[in-house]
Amino acid sequence: MYEVQMKYADLFNFDTLKFTCENFNISNDGYIFENITIDNFILNDLEVKNEDIALIKIN
Repeated sequence: MYEVQMKYADLFNFDTLKFTCENFNISNDGYIFENITIDNFILNDLEVKNEDIALIKIN
């Protein structure tokens, strides 16, 4: 499992999105996260474009 902390490149959103995922892939366009758990929710996958990310940390 990976722990991810991510800030979106949105001038009005100062919150950090924190979640865990089983796997992730890095492409030229951005990141693809698989089997994500956020609080009590489970998502199959999440794709985030590079231009939407201000800061990302993956442990």
